[in-house]
Amino acid sequence: MIKIISESNDVSTNEVIEYLIAYNVDFKRENSDTFSNYSYTISNDLYDNENPVIWHRRSVQQLNPVDLMNYSFSYHLWNENDVVNKFYEKLNKQDKKYIGGFIEENQHNKLYDLHLAKLCGFKIPETLITNKKTDLVNFKKRFESIITKPFKDLIKFKDNNSVYSSQGTFIVKDHHIKELDEYFAVSKFQEYIEKELEIRVFCFDKRIFAMAIFSQNDERTKVDFRNYNLEKESRNISFKLPNNIVSKIKKILKNKEINTCSIDLILTPDNEFVFLEINPQGQFGWVSKNCNYYVEKYIAETLINYERNS
Repeated sequence: MIKIISESNDVSTNEVIEYLIAYNVDFKRENSDTFSNYSYTISNDLYDNENPVIWHRRSVQQLNPVDLMNYSFSYHLWNENDVVNKFYEKLNKQDKKYIGGFIEENQHNKLYDLHLAKLCGFKIPETLITNKKTDLVNFKKRFESIITKPFKDLIKFKDNNSVYSSQGTFIVKDHHIKELDEYFAVSKFQEYIEKELEIRVFCFDKRIFAMAIFSQNDERTKVDFRNYNLEKESRNISFKLPNNIVSKIKKILKNKEINTCSIDLILTPDNEFVFLEINPQGQFGWVSKNCNYYVEKYIAETLINYERNS
């Protein structure tokens, strides 16, 4: 049996499942936005005989009836749900083929990823973590240009009838710094690195798929391709990574003990690769379609092969 943990609106999951159906393979899907029944006994003499191949694509299993999540104590229930899901993942990773996961996505730290990438041989952007204005001023003096971006996620919240969202990655100007108090919310600042290309890498099991993003042709996407211009999308093509870069990526995955993720890199005008960040549950559909990689087919066939050999 193949088990898939995802979200009901995840298109990539749907497309992988289409291949599983075409291959007439049994599978079970658990979505984070629908209730999943679950029982497990921790005992001195009882053992779990279920032995599925698990692809943990997105989010977690929802083990509390959905109606309960509307109550004022729902935050506590989410925490309880979180404990059981992490137990489930740790338990099943011991002796089953488990690709993906929630723990690393939930706890993953992009600052530590920069440190790890450096240890694995990558060049990284010079990075300052600070809440002190004078240190930021001195950091900016070292570089022609610097950027700032969130430690983890963009800010997004609703207030009455309005929705507020942070800008994402942007260039820090002198007037931005001037407006800061001497001490401010702890933030991340990095040197701005000129790009020839941005590269999105998707890793799954033993395969690495890379796509070049021509983000420098548009002022809106020049700083970060994720500052999307939906009216004029960046050109994307398949890209072959050098063997030494592939080796560094595999070393990072080994050190982080993960077997799937998305990675963002920069190729500079001097033909140097720079590591930016990892997203453990990152998207891959656009890499697959723009480059004709048929990643969804590869994932389905990989799951089937593991299921047959389990």
